[in-house]
Amino acid sequence: MKLTPATVTVGEDHDWERSRPGPDSGRVAILVDALGRTDPVVCELIADQLGNFWSSGGRDGVGRLAEASTTVQIAKDSIGGMITDPRAIKRLVAEMGGSNACTRRVAGKLLGQSAVTTAQLNTLLSDPSANVREAAALAAGNRDHHDVIPALERALDDRSPAVAAMAAWALGENENHASVPALLKFVRAGDPRVRLAAIWALGQTEDARAVSEIVATLRDPNPAIRRMSADVLGDFEKRDAVAPLERALGNDSDPIVRAEAASSLGQISSPASGPALGRALSDADVTVRRAAAEALGDLDELRSAPSGLVSSLSSTDPELRYHAAKALASIADPATTTALVGILSSTDAELRKDAVEALGKVGTPAAVHAITNALTDRDPEVRKAAAEALGEIKDS
Repeated sequence: MKLTPATVTVGEDHDWERSRPGPDSGRVAILVDALGRTDPVVCELIADQLGNFWSSGGRDGVGRLAEASTTVQIAKDSIGGMITDPRAIKRLVAEMGGSNACTRRVAGKLLGQSAVTTAQLNTLLSDPSANVREAAALAAGNRDHHDVIPALERALDDRSPAVAAMAAWALGENENHASVPALLKFVRAGDPRVRLAAIWALGQTEDARAVSEIVATLRDPNPAIRRMSADVLGDFEKRDAVAPLERALGNDSDPIVRAEAASSLGQISSPASGPALGRALSDADVTVRRAAAEALGDLDELRSAPSGLVSSLSSTDPELRYHAAKALASIADPATTTALVGILSSTDAELRKDAVEALGKVGTPAAVHAITNALTDRDPEVRKAAAEALGEIKDS
């Protein structure tokens, strides 16, 4: 593999990462070599953080140990910056053909935040080595390399499923609507890994043209495909997906699919999904019940709270109790006044505040009495919410 590094220039994007000087070739070599020798778990942990960098601490060292080396902190922070050193780019390119999957991943992610040119990435995406092509697609997805999109679309047909899947992921990261037709070809058939990446990528674009194709995969025999589809359909927020998601919620044999369907119905926020989500509160799997309770709180203009929400307040599962309380407060159904008053005894101040606001919407004498008692709550935000709720009731 031969690649001559071109003269690199920094583009016009002046975000904080690009404005920060990146590591030179020496620092890149030290990092990659060290990660190649260390425990694989440590390497993957570092790889996960690349691209998610934050500054070393607060102003003037606040939040850092007194003996922490300033020199080390500066060097560490540089790794989150824009790499412009041609020798550093050459070192990363060389690592992309290596046998260590983690250091190849690190090299791809760092190359993505470098001043690598479109011509260089196109060359790498057509390299004879599948490892190099896969890492190049990873690099293309770690920065908005829009000029590489045609090459990524061609890579969807790569003979290596790993390369095709990474190309689909990179197209999703770029969120380019022009790539939707290319991605749609891989939704219903082909290697499962490529299909999963294509469905995920289409969810990133939120392009309505993909909805019907993804809905069709909710009946796919592969549960992983159904899980991904149920998850991403919520991103489109299209009512066309409501009925298929409700069927998946009620009938799919996989609890993860059912939970993802519930969450997506919450994202779409159609009040018509109230009954289906209400039935899901009695699902055998607690993860599904949690997702259904949370989704019910997200529905627009839902006036009547399913009875399962009230009974969920006495669940042995604390997360389910929390989501049920939040949903009841969001719905503010007068029929659940007693349950809302009960939430005022919760140890969670946020839940008490939500209950006060919900009781303010209810406005019945029992609600007013409970809000009045909340004026002496130990939390100032709850007391403030109580005062505001009483003021709104008086005004109305």
